Amino acid sequence: MNALIGEKISVCLLTYNHVDVIESTLQSILDQTITGYEVIISDDCSTDGTWERILELAAKDSRIKPIQTPNNTGMPGNANFAVAHSVRPYIALLHHDDLYRKDLLEKWIDVAEKSPDVAFVFNPYGVYESSHVHSEAIPTGRVDGHWLLENYLFPRWGCAVRGTAMIRREAWEQAGGMHEQFGLLADIDIWMRLSMQWAVGYVPEPIIVVRHQRPSYYPDIYKGKVWSWRRHRYLLEIHAANRKEYYKLNTPSGFWKWWQFRTRSSLATGKWMAYAIVRRKWEMIENCVDSTTPYDQVWLRVFRHLVRFAARPFITNRASS
Repeated sequence: MNALIGEKISVCLLTYNHVDVIESTLQSILDQTITGYEVIISDDCSTDGTWERILELAAKDSRIKPIQTPNNTGMPGNANFAVAHSVRPYIALLHHDDLYRKDLLEKWIDVAEKSPDVAFVFNPYGVYESSHVHSEAIPTGRVDGHWLLENYLFPRWGCAVRGTAMIRREAWEQAGGMHEQFGLLADIDIWMRLSMQWAVGYVPEPIIVVRHQRPSYYPDIYKGKVWSWRRHRYLLEIHAANRKEYYKLNTPSGFWKWWQFRTRSSLATGKWMAYAIVRRKWEMIENCVDSTTPYDQVWLRVFRHLVRFAARPFITNRASS
């Protein structure tokens, strides 16, 4: 029975420059309680020996299918590439630095099999070498997608769903995969789009432990503690695109929802600009134009211009020193 269930699953493990942890991550995937699943490791042109280590591990275990993108595409491009190399009904989209409990796939597919209208299944996340768990008050099992969208995905800038989940292939294909223009936050976009059309599934146990392993040579935009206006803009663009799709903007209620979003997103950007002023973060102020979106309210556009103008002498002094 376990093998029959497992044969429905393609594990798609996305990797990039994580040679120090890839073996332990992979081992936690190979040690699952069910059998029969395939393991596709898609490497995004690593430069630190990750790809060579994957090939070594694959030579020792026939369950591993290593593939590599033709050029560095970033997380969403790598996800689309990996899924394109699989054909099974369920896609377990996993990341290179997490650790997975032995019953991860079993727990995920149990929810998906019980509810054919579930697009993806996710769960709370533990933190490596910590007792902390990122959990939410979400019902167990099948959850209405609109409920998740309206109570968690739209109201928050943070996302209750990380980049790891089991996704029904039919739903993935209907959504057209990840939208690569949203960069590393493209997973937030696909959770929103899937929740509009499908139910979702939730396993209320921390069956994934996040290590947040980021080598010193990793791109800054992927480091959670490094501020990025581009990352901030991606998030606002994702929220805007999906609100336009979900709400009828030509109705009074839709117009009100859209006005609320524009106000809230402009305030969020203004808050970070104020933070940069108080903390004298001149580079952050200089680059704040990278936060510009078509949804900015007029006051924010004026504020951004005035802030950069006022900070110009300090930016110039910093550059010449």
